[in-house]
Amino acid sequence: MPVYAPIRRAQWPRMYDLTITPWTQNDRARDPARRLMFFLGSHRPWWLTHSPVPLCVSAHTLAAYKPGSLAMPIAGVPYVIDSGAYTEIHDHGAWRWNEDTYGGMVYRFMGDIGMPMFVAPLDSPCEPDVLLRAGATVLEHQEDTLESYLYLAREFPHAPWLPVLQGWSLEDYVRHDAMYRKAGIDLAAQPLVGLGSVCRRGSIKPIGVIAEHFARRGYRLHGFGLKVTALRAYAPYFRSADSMAWSDQARKTELRLPGCRHKGICNNCPRWALTWREQVIDAIRESENYRPALV
Repeated sequence: MPVYAPIRRAQWPRMYDLTITPWTQNDRARDPARRLMFFLGSHRPWWLTHSPVPLCVSAHTLAAYKPGSLAMPIAGVPYVIDSGAYTEIHDHGAWRWNEDTYGGMVYRFMGDIGMPMFVAPLDSPCEPDVLLRAGATVLEHQEDTLESYLYLAREFPHAPWLPVLQGWSLEDYVRHDAMYRKAGIDLAAQPLVGLGSVCRRGSIKPIGVIAEHFARRGYRLHGFGLKVTALRAYAPYFRSADSMAWSDQARKTELRLPGCRHKGICNNCPRWALTWREQVIDAIRESENYRPALV
């Protein structure tokens, strides 16, 4: 378990008067929100030093820091690194990094910031708009995701690489799971398995079908960018999840909390991010009314 630096709260003032649910995970806690670790998504890496809750940060935002920069944050809480795959391929049609470049960057982050709980590989999402932009099939993106994970795990073995299941239908994910097994990777034995291509679906029902299938087989799932509605319905099928929908919500609704001292709306506001996180925690608690816990 990594040792995290002391949290400096100078830029997260106590004037917020927020009640923050503890983030420490306990599989047998009475509070359902303690059985799932939720990583608050952030596009402000310096939050890593000051945040009182676990964070998910994109490799693209961390890459903006120069090696050895004095501005590089030091993690005061658990954090994970997302590859930013959807945005990368949606905007550019393919990865602009190769595995050697990416693996080297991740090693630098590990040394400068601290050890993340996991790092996503250069996975390739399977949303229809991404496939259209890339001119690829679901199978091709599954093969690319598996190859990236295998290469990174072999060549950069000290990083906590997260195997990611990609697909669109349940049958796709089952096939990708079989591809991992054929490559010698038993995902049921992994500490955590990422479930990709779940955050931009029109309906949450397929997410529940897919997550239930693997969770009931003992897979410990991480949900990338899960909607609050999906967590409210299916949280017991996940061991962890992340989202930064708080920022999009503030931008789309032009939200500004009373009493905030920053300029403009709250799309970069720690106070709103933590307030929104508590709404997510409440949704996770409500999930007990929808699906039986897997214990």
